[in-house]
Amino acid sequence: MFQFRNYLTDSRFLSFIGIAAIAAFFFLGANTLKIALVWAAIASGVVVTVWLSVWLYRKRKARKAGEDIGSMLEQQGEKALKKAAPDASAEILALRQRMLDAVKTIKTSKLGQMSGAEALYELPWYMTIGNPAAGKSTAIVNSGLKFPFDDGGNAIIKGIGGTRNCDWFFTTEGILLDTAGRYSIHEEDREEWLGFLKLLKKHRPRAPINGIIVTVSIGELIGNAPGFAISLAKSLRQRVQELTEKLEVFAPVYVLFTKVDLIPGFHEFFVDLDWNERDRVWGATIPYERAGGNDLIALFDQHFDEMYDGLRALSVAQISRQQGENTPPGLLTFPSEFAAIKPALRAFVATLFEDNPFQFKPVFRGFYVTSAIQTNEVTPVANDRILRKFALQGGGNGQVHATLSHGYFLKELFSKVIFPDRNLVRQHTTKHKARIRQFAVLGTLCLLGLGLGGWSWSYFNNLSLLANVEQDVAKAVRIQEGRIDLQSRLEALEIIQDRLAQLEKFNEDHQVSIGLGLYQGGRMAEVLRREYFAGVGNVMLVPVKDNLEAFLYDVNAQGDRLKAKGESKQEAKQTGSQYKAASPLDVEDGYNALKTYLMLSSHDHIDVGHLSDQIARFWRSWLESNRGTMPREQMIRLAGQILTFHLEHANDPEWPTIANNVVLVDEVRDRLRQVVRGMPAAERVYAEIKARASTRFAPLTVANIVGPENSQLVAGSHVVSGAFTVEAWREYVQNAIKDAATNEQSNADWVLKTSTKDDLTLEGSPEQIQKSLVAMYKRDYAEEWKQFVQGIGITTFETFPEAVAAMDRLGDPQMSPVGTLIKVTFDQTAWDNPAMANLRMARAQKGFVEWFKRSVLQMSPSRVQLDVNVSAKQAEIPMGPIGKEFAGFGRLVIPRDKGEPLVDTYLKQLSKLRTRLNQLKNQGDPGPGALKLMRETLDGSNSEMAETLRFVDEQMLTGLPDKQRAVLRPLLVRPLLQSYASVIKPASAELNKTWVAQVYEPFNRKLAIKYPFAGKSNIEASPVEIAQMFGPEGAVSKFVETTMGPLVVRRGNTIAPRTWGDLGLTLQTEFINDFANWVSPLEGGAANDAGGAATGAGGGQAQTVFMVRPQPSPGTTGYVIEIDGQKLSYRNGLAQWANFVWPNPSSAPGAKIVATTFEGKVVEVVNIPGRFGLEKMINAAKRTRQADESFHMVWAAEGVEVGVDLKVVSSAQVQASGGESGSSRRGLAGIVLPATVVADSASRHLAATTADASAAASESGTDKLAGGVQ
Repeated sequence: MFQFRNYLTDSRFLSFIGIAAIAAFFFLGANTLKIALVWAAIASGVVVTVWLSVWLYRKRKARKAGEDIGSMLEQQGEKALKKAAPDASAEILALRQRMLDAVKTIKTSKLGQMSGAEALYELPWYMTIGNPAAGKSTAIVNSGLKFPFDDGGNAIIKGIGGTRNCDWFFTTEGILLDTAGRYSIHEEDREEWLGFLKLLKKHRPRAPINGIIVTVSIGELIGNAPGFAISLAKSLRQRVQELTEKLEVFAPVYVLFTKVDLIPGFHEFFVDLDWNERDRVWGATIPYERAGGNDLIALFDQHFDEMYDGLRALSVAQISRQQGENTPPGLLTFPSEFAAIKPALRAFVATLFEDNPFQFKPVFRGFYVTSAIQTNEVTPVANDRILRKFALQGGGNGQVHATLSHGYFLKELFSKVIFPDRNLVRQHTTKHKARIRQFAVLGTLCLLGLGLGGWSWSYFNNLSLLANVEQDVAKAVRIQEGRIDLQSRLEALEIIQDRLAQLEKFNEDHQVSIGLGLYQGGRMAEVLRREYFAGVGNVMLVPVKDNLEAFLYDVNAQGDRLKAKGESKQEAKQTGSQYKAASPLDVEDGYNALKTYLMLSSHDHIDVGHLSDQIARFWRSWLESNRGTMPREQMIRLAGQILTFHLEHANDPEWPTIANNVVLVDEVRDRLRQVVRGMPAAERVYAEIKARASTRFAPLTVANIVGPENSQLVAGSHVVSGAFTVEAWREYVQNAIKDAATNEQSNADWVLKTSTKDDLTLEGSPEQIQKSLVAMYKRDYAEEWKQFVQGIGITTFETFPEAVAAMDRLGDPQMSPVGTLIKVTFDQTAWDNPAMANLRMARAQKGFVEWFKRSVLQMSPSRVQLDVNVSAKQAEIPMGPIGKEFAGFGRLVIPRDKGEPLVDTYLKQLSKLRTRLNQLKNQGDPGPGALKLMRETLDGSNSEMAETLRFVDEQMLTGLPDKQRAVLRPLLVRPLLQSYASVIKPASAELNKTWVAQVYEPFNRKLAIKYPFAGKSNIEASPVEIAQMFGPEGAVSKFVETTMGPLVVRRGNTIAPRTWGDLGLTLQTEFINDFANWVSPLEGGAANDAGGAATGAGGGQAQTVFMVRPQPSPGTTGYVIEIDGQKLSYRNGLAQWANFVWPNPSSAPGAKIVATTFEGKVVEVVNIPGRFGLEKMINAAKRTRQADESFHMVWAAEGVEVGVDLKVVSSAQVQASGGESGSSRRGLAGIVLPATVVADSASRHLAATTADASAAASESGTDKLAGGVQ
């Protein structure tokens, strides 16, 4: 049991348990820590490797230390031999040889065989100190320990050199060094002894010794004066102090009180004790605590009293067994004699372990009473005490003779107490060690703080991530509140999808900031995935299911009219539509619809490529019918992203399915079987090959090509089936077609639940059959990749910073997703282009060897004869349909002669654009730079956008067929258009700022408060002030000419945004409609007297000629009309038309009507001075339009009413701008300038917008004149 406990507490066993626990933690906690099992295995391997390395290092260190100790002992023997006197050389030589033999023997003992050369290092070492003749050696020899080198009964090895006064005891359980009584109390050979201790500490640094055994003879303590015990304790305390100082350890101190047989009665008391009892320990082991002196004395008293009580109990028991016999007196007296020695033992222990501030306090491990031999004469101590106390005379000799020779209480003391305590030794703290310990504690605290900080960091980051997820869900809910339109549902799904994609990326490889075992994204992703699948089910699966079922009902209803596959293909080719609607009369469309319907109802036969095409076909009509006001481009983009993301999760166990109509499926199957049985066998075999390939090879999507970091930047609406990849062609399809052309094929159609055997060898030669199947495969291959490329789109950049961040990736020459897509497309399609294979082979010849031969050896390269000859004629191998469709990609990817590939140059052009956009961003306000970039782009000079577009059109796409241009150009131009669109917003903001500073604020500050702009104002704006703002030379016109410049197109007085790639400024409607009125030549009161500058006419001021016909005025004798000095007097007679001009620069401006009543009273009906007098007078009248296009006007004042007819004869403004919009009819009256002239977003196809600005005026010139007369 004792050995088993030692085994369980052994450090090696515990370390093994720890390593096993760590490995179990890695493997069992792999899911929690989100690490793969391979990484758990690697981590466990690293831990095991480190553990083994440490174990091997320690083993090697122990072996070396053992060898060093043996060498140390040998060297000491050699030194002693050199220093010895001639007459002592033989003795020293013999002692040296005996020492070496002992070391060799201990190495070959049982422990030595287990531990090898490190035996001397692994065995515990103990120092025994005490007075000469204290019984140290005798106690050790009679302890029952095994001495493997005991030859002839002498187990003592005499020391030499530094240990010449010491005796060595080599046992199989430990090494005991008896320092001899002489050394313990004398100072001889001190230098060599200290050198020995130094070497011992060097070779056994952690535990130079494992304990100190202080041996004291009870006979000396009771046979001398009381002061002897104190003096001896102080001397031995000095030796303990020396060992502690030199070896720098706190070794447990065991106090052995030997020769207990000198206490009278010992022999008689223990004579009947069996050998098991004699081997047991008699004493007390003190708990390993560094308690104070008073506590130790109390413990000593307590345990000594317990020993005394035990003796008394044993004495009573033994006396009771002696009934009727002679009872030895020792049975009665020995307990009393034992109690009599307590004061001496107590004084010794108290002195040995007393507190001393100048010494290290020894660790009192226990005190034990032993007896090695019993051959001495004993004088009873208690008898003398009784005689003295009672003044009695002793009778006869009081000595007792003992003749026993047994070891009492020794064997288990060493084997079960002292040696098992080998690990209790502790190193005491020096300054150096204290500093190291402080650093260790500080480092541990730092690591702990770092760990706690990391966990706190991860905890709060996970909380933040959870909060962001909750915000996204709440945002998706808010978008759909009170709305049932398609746009809100798609936008909500996009939000959930983006967050779910991020969490799934984190599940595979999340950052440390959310890891450290606290990552909660997996649970969040599960919740979001369920919500997302539910939303996709409502938005996509339900309408697709309804459309599929409706289509299958039509197929079933018109089953008799189903057309053969060849006929339907011929009709589709004639239509030429890219996305033709599925026809219920087409057997292939019906078959594909049924296949899709069954795939959506089960996870067993999912083909992502097939579902991508068919779901889009049957979802498109529902999307279009429910689009509402949602932009079609946005709808297509969102729907494509949702479809692609949904199909990427087809392997998810929770991927939603539909409940199919079993009856409908059976009916459609019957209809299709009737037609499919008549299908050519080649088509059935080809369909089976495609189906098998699609399940063996993973599909390709834009997301998995460009990687998750670019999936939000580049999107795709089509998924390439795994059957149409170069890997599928090389690894399966090619061989499957060859096998089908030569062997009979057994095919099972799970869609129609049919099983057929087709032998194509009956239909022609294997070469012809193989050629036909390959042609069918290449045709579908090309169409699949064509749809893939056409479905690629660049995500819209909502803000300028987003555009800069996106171009940082798009413009990276090494990591651009556009370049990756182009190169992957080329790699997937180049296998059908022999010209590209020839070019690659030619470049393969120009390797390092050819360069070395040509450049170093001056050798011309030899001609290489290959199946695909580099110098062969062009018509050697015909180009396949895939090579024809995608030859343009090869032109972009293959390096040019003495130059890099076109795609690399294109990416470098994008890199320049990226640099330009970053420069704008770093300016703080990108507006001025963005405005400049737009102007340069539209002018086609000094613009990275224009240069890249020219490079695309003039170099990359030159000479390509129109079909290939239509496929390639959108992919290459989209980054440019998106970048240009992102620049428009800051440029528009800059234009609006300039408009406000140059036009809007000056107008509101100076003119908006004056007439004619403020109709009720009494302050008129001067012609000079008006001309500074309006007219051909006004601020509005100058703003358009100088600030907007090439950004707009001006045709006369109409204006429209200039576009680049159908993108341009979005001008405000008010600005477009009123622009002509703002920049037209000024007339009327607003015209300048100087004429030319304001009017735009050649030499004179623009004037309006009109006629006035007065009407009788009741209650008056007549009235006078005066306009700018021109007078008309009317006396209520026959009225005639009178001519007027306005303005009349020869007279004072103003308008006045003065009437005279019958009483002779003069009444001023109207009196408005100033240049705008006529306008104000007309506006103050009650106006009525008459049939001859004239106006009847009436004014009233003080009971007098005056009416006239007014007709415009000619107007310079109407003649000059007869095609102006209705808004210009108001002239300058009531003009309000817009706060902005450009909207924030880019516009597309704005040509129609300008039509409103060029509408012809349909009103008469009177409306112009009157500023909006109606």
